[in-house]
Amino acid sequence: HILEKVVEELEELYLSMGYDVVEGPEVEKDLYNFEMLNLPKGHPARDAQDTFYIKGDEILLRSQTSPVQVRTMLANEEKTGIRIICPGKTYRRDYDDATHSHQFTQMEGLVVDKEISLSDLKGTLDIMAKKLFGEHVETRFRSSFYPFTEPSVEFDVSCFKCNKKGCNVCKETGWITIGGAGIVHPNVL
Repeated sequence: HILEKVVEELEELYLSMGYDVVEGPEVEKDLYNFEMLNLPKGHPARDAQDTFYIKGDEILLRSQTSPVQVRTMLANEEKTGIRIICPGKTYRRDYDDATHSHQFTQMEGLVVDKEISLSDLKGTLDIMAKKLFGEHVETRFRSSFYPFTEPSVEFDVSCFKCNKKGCNVCKETGWITIGGAGIVHPNVL
């Protein structure tokens, strides 16, 4: 399947850069999916209109692969450096359309170590984008907000269809957002 092929290609790339591939449960506790990621009670992402709760408001289908990061950091009792990617299925109460799905594949990474900066993140994501879309692709960061990162950024690639001229694929902007990123928030660490 095309998604499996993309995941495998990205796993190979990240493994070549020294990352480990870590997976976690798709049925998750609120504690790991929201609470420990700095998303307080009452945050819109925790609303039953957005999240598939299974048992009360404590057990759910994970809405992101970020709980794998939390579990990895908690298991790192030696407090050594961490360099992982977390591929997997995620679930959200979205209406399926051209840009949304109730179940989708997500891959995220986590690096925790000394001397790591936003420029390391940008360089890593630039390498990934060129692997996925070709050497010609341009990348950019735009300021954003996520409760679990500080600073937070949106990660964009130049539109593969119009080459930044503007079209229906990029909504006339020349850019396509492919993810969010940032430095792990101190509260999450």
